[in-house]
Amino acid sequence: MTIQEPAGKSASTGYTRTARILHWLMAGIIVVMLLTGEQTMGSHDARFLPTVHASAGFVLLLLFAFRLFWRVKHAPPPAANRPLWELHMAKAAHVMLYAAMFLLPVTGWLAYTEHVRLSFGTRPASLFGLRIPLLPDFGINWHLIHNWGGKLVLLLIAVHAAAALKHHFIDRDDTLKRILR
Repeated sequence: MTIQEPAGKSASTGYTRTARILHWLMAGIIVVMLLTGEQTMGSHDARFLPTVHASAGFVLLLLFAFRLFWRVKHAPPPAANRPLWELHMAKAAHVMLYAAMFLLPVTGWLAYTEHVRLSFGTRPASLFGLRIPLLPDFGINWHLIHNWGGKLVLLLIAVHAAAALKHHFIDRDDTLKRILR
C-alpha cells in the first residue's frame, strides 16, 4: 500500500529554508562532536577540546529547542508515493533522531556535571564563559551512557544517510532534494 498526495493539492515539496538551515547546521555540529567525542574521554589535562565539545553540546540543546518549536509550527512537506511501511520507518527514525538530539546533550550535561563535581567541587560549569548550573547527582555513570549513546546516534545517522542516498540513487525520487533545495 502506498500513500499518495491528494489530486489537485499543490503542497510544497521542499522543507522551509529555516528547517534546511537547522538540519544541516545541526548535522555538521553533531558529526564533528561525534568524531571528536572520543578525544574528550580520559585525562582532562588539556581542557580545550572537552570545553569546546561540552559548549557545542549546549548550543545543540538550544538549537534543538528552536528546531522542535519550528517543527511543531511548520509541518514537513508531504512524502508522496511511498509504501506505508517506509513511511512508518521514516517516522520512527525521525522520532529517534529527535530524541537523540535532546538526550545526547542532556546526558552530556549530566556527565559534564559529574566531572565538574569530581574535579572542582560544587562550583557551576563554565561553557563559552557562561555559567551553566550543575544538575543533580543521580549516582549514575553518565559518561558511559553518553559515550554509548553517541555510538548509537552515529549508527542512526548512518542509516538515515543511507536511506536518503537509496531514495536518491535507487528509487530516483525527490526525498534527498527536499532537504537540499
